[in-house]
Amino acid sequence: MPRAIDSLEPHYALIAGGIALAILYGSFYPFGFYAHHDPRGPLGVLLHSEFRNTSRDDAVANILLYIPFGFFAAYALQKQALLGAACAGFALSLFVELVQFYDHGRYQELSDLCCNTLGTLVGAAAAVMARRRVSDVYAALLLLCWFASRCYPAAPQASAIPALDLARYFVAWLAVGSMLATFFAPPYTLPLMLAVTLLARTLTAYVEPAEIAGGSAAALLWTGVLWRVRSRQKIIAILFVALIVLLALAPFHFSAVPRKFGWVPFVGFLGAPELAAIRVFFEKGFLYGGMIWLMVRAGLSIGAAAAFGAVLVFSLRLFQVYLPDRSAEITDSVLLLMLAATMKLIAMARQ
Repeated sequence: MPRAIDSLEPHYALIAGGIALAILYGSFYPFGFYAHHDPRGPLGVLLHSEFRNTSRDDAVANILLYIPFGFFAAYALQKQALLGAACAGFALSLFVELVQFYDHGRYQELSDLCCNTLGTLVGAAAAVMARRRVSDVYAALLLLCWFASRCYPAAPQASAIPALDLARYFVAWLAVGSMLATFFAPPYTLPLMLAVTLLARTLTAYVEPAEIAGGSAAALLWTGVLWRVRSRQKIIAILFVALIVLLALAPFHFSAVPRKFGWVPFVGFLGAPELAAIRVFFEKGFLYGGMIWLMVRAGLSIGAAAAFGAVLVFSLRLFQVYLPDRSAEITDSVLLLMLAATMKLIAMARQ
């Protein structure tokens, strides 16, 4: 047992444990447990489910859900990381499937067990390849969130404020350029990343003209001038904070009567269609995690950046009770604090 403890990196283990708790929360909410009297029992029902027809969205969602867990579980394990993480992911998924036997409205699926285990393996394999090769794990994860949010299939949505969309992509791609600079010295990696992302998006989804224009403007500014400026991190951080404020208050049509504020975390994600929820989750992960990362790079401590970001995002969400068709809830503040805690634990693990 002492050898097993010595081979476990505690900071990454805490991150993996936190992700596991989030998975359990999402898997059982709203916790409608009851006495299920099926004589086959939870294991019998699971085995009887065989491999029913599973939609692409369900399969992709289940795989993506377990990739972060597999990634940090493998980072936490010093030996046999791939096998150990895969076993942990399988055990976690099996536990979820068996307990869902007693959760009203939930269905046990062998296909879910397989997809979850596959997602864990993908995340663990990525961790094994990234170990000792990636200098800033947190920035790499933010880049993956941005790339996934852009490439994951989504229907085009008409925007009431085209100028805001242009600013959104312009600032976001500047932040991507700053993150890429932590791994690659040449400034031309941003135009390359932009080209690859737009090409991938044409194959999976609709490419917005604002993204082409905003991303191209950001690539030109970054490669031409900004990458040489010493205070570029502060400039981009200020622009990023302003962008988050504008995105939260758009479309600026305020009502006189406030709506109810939601205090239950992640209700919006759990109630949304999986296709939309996955893309929004990746994008918000990039936005809030990116704001913390940029402020730290600009000179703030992780604690100060997290405190500022949490107060800002909570205030904006609280103000959204006056904005029709906006989700005024605590979720974004909780997500930001989770991302900040992840960054802090990664920094402590690398000390």
